[in-house]
Amino acid sequence: MIIYKDKISTIEYDHVSQNITYSERGIANKELLLSQLRSVMEFSKTQTISSVIADFRNMRGSFKSIFDFLNEIYYPTLKSRGLICNAIVVSDDIINNHLANLLLEDLKKQGIDAATFGNTRAATKWVHTCKEVAQNKKIFTTN
Repeated sequence: MIIYKDKISTIEYDHVSQNITYSERGIANKELLLSQLRSVMEFSKTQTISSVIADFRNMRGSFKSIFDFLNEIYYPTLKSRGLICNAIVVSDDIINNHLANLLLEDLKKQGIDAATFGNTRAATKWVHTCKEVAQNKKIFTTN
């Protein structure tokens, strides 16, 4: 189900997989990106989000301007509400590839499994595996 839409993004939630998918397009806009993130944080008050797939293949420009918000507010909030895995889908754009890799390092420091991919199919498969591994670790440590 679509939970947010603006001129550069469509955000969908899958109740079964508890996954949020960001589909970004056009030129990155700080205010719109922040509005998207805030809407997902609000949504996460009532729905568990265990994974995020952010598809940046069709976005142009840098998303560096929102890094502080991502690292200090967005990801800590979602992690406290159940976020386990984050996949970023990128094109061959050098800048966004570099930024995605910087973000991955930050996510891993926060205890969120993260990886980059060239297509959503690979990202979706990885997210599914990531959550299975996390569930198995949880079962193993509680027994």
